[in-house]
Amino acid sequence: MSPAQPGQPRSFWLTNRGVVAISFFVLELVFFSTDSVGVPAHAYVSGDVGGTPYLSVWFMVAFLVPAALIMPLLGNLRERVGSKAIATVGPGLFGVASLISACATDPQLFIGLQVLQGLGAGVIPAAAGGYLGGQLGEKYTLMGKGLLALAVVSGSSLGIPLSAFVTWYASWRVLKAGLGLTALVAVVVIARLMPPTPGNPKAKIDWLGYGLMSGGFGLLGLSLVVGNQREWFLSPTYVVMLWSSILLIGLFAWRIVAVPKLINLRIFQDINYCISLVNLSSVMFFLFMIFAIVPQFMIVVLGNTIESYAWAFIPFLGTTVVTGLMITPGVSPHLIGATIAAKKKLCSAGIFCFACTALWMANTSAQQDNHTMMLQMMVVGMCFAIINCLEIQMSVSTMPAELMTSASSVLFFCTNISKALSGGVSAAILTATSQGSWERFREQINAGNTALEAFQRPLNGHPTGIGGDGWSQGSLELINKAISQQVEVVSFINVATMVGIVLLVLAGLPLMHRDSTP
Repeated sequence: MSPAQPGQPRSFWLTNRGVVAISFFVLELVFFSTDSVGVPAHAYVSGDVGGTPYLSVWFMVAFLVPAALIMPLLGNLRERVGSKAIATVGPGLFGVASLISACATDPQLFIGLQVLQGLGAGVIPAAAGGYLGGQLGEKYTLMGKGLLALAVVSGSSLGIPLSAFVTWYASWRVLKAGLGLTALVAVVVIARLMPPTPGNPKAKIDWLGYGLMSGGFGLLGLSLVVGNQREWFLSPTYVVMLWSSILLIGLFAWRIVAVPKLINLRIFQDINYCISLVNLSSVMFFLFMIFAIVPQFMIVVLGNTIESYAWAFIPFLGTTVVTGLMITPGVSPHLIGATIAAKKKLCSAGIFCFACTALWMANTSAQQDNHTMMLQMMVVGMCFAIINCLEIQMSVSTMPAELMTSASSVLFFCTNISKALSGGVSAAILTATSQGSWERFREQINAGNTALEAFQRPLNGHPTGIGGDGWSQGSLELINKAISQQVEVVSFINVATMVGIVLLVLAGLPLMHRDSTP
């Protein structure tokens, strides 16, 4: 970097540390944007690579689960190989796998590349946390920790409209290639400007503990998908996966107590970190259930295309980012929630507000409109930013710099595995609701039901197709479409109601934080 002119102090963002910090921030945006790509975008992928709707679910799981499972290992890896190695190799793997996946024409190959992307991308939150929270110097430490949280909410909210717009106007291949190239550019900058950080080759890694952990939580996440697709306990495969995951998680719990080498237990000496770990794991599980059902509801019930629902998410993105900027130290000129005492009260209010919004969203019907949904999502965006930013800030506010990588890896493991599990639970509720709803709605379908005249009227005078005197193939399609909308409405109401009630109970969790400031 060129030296500053005499008498003109150089801006922090023009120094090597500042440029590397920006690169880590960009990597986080890339990771959480990829993390938020939804079902509609993967439906396009499935059509292009020869997959099925059932297989498209695995496209998401193949990224989310490996990304979460690699995280607990990163504290040990950083100690053995150094921070710079994991900060370049992991994101580099993600970038290369993303570029290759943009050319995929086979569903199995695409799933394999998704696994590699997840393994590479899962390194990013821990590497970014270690640098932004521990290597910017005392003057910029609070700002770095704030940027770590801001990138989480910005990337998560950006992923939905970004993936939808690029997929609609260009191609999902362009999206994959663009994210991969962006990650590789950031990796090149980090490789050139980040100071070398030698590791300790003699540092020990508890591979047995890691195997038990990844096997247990991995099987648990995958079993939810298998259960949804194979009738749960009627499937021997699901039963074996479920009980195997419970056994492995139990053995991991025993291992981490007996041989605490996988995770640096010093991070748990910070009470605020422990409280945030519980809060974020619990609250994010239910927050992501809302994010999982809204896009599908907007397409099936409200009649949106991927493009139109992407436009509806722009106010959500704006509200999320603006709120996050207002509560990020070093970014907001008039910081809101500067102390832990203020943060925990504001965070509690955010959870309560989100709970009320979820109950508001549950008061819906097939006549819902986009404008109401946009307003609801703006409130959700504000609450999402408040909860995530403030809890992450409180979790690492007093964490020593040398523990930031370990602390970030465990924190984001919990939130990401919560997201993977919540998606499975949300799908299970949808499956159970759909089965009951289809039976209930179909009971009313018979040739003598006058309510069906509206469906048959547009088809009068047309060939009857496959059917009898009062039915036609076309009328059955119209009826099935209407039933599908009602089923989606019932499922949406069930999930939103459950989330709202549970979050009302969890709203008091942030008040447990200690008021001491660093």
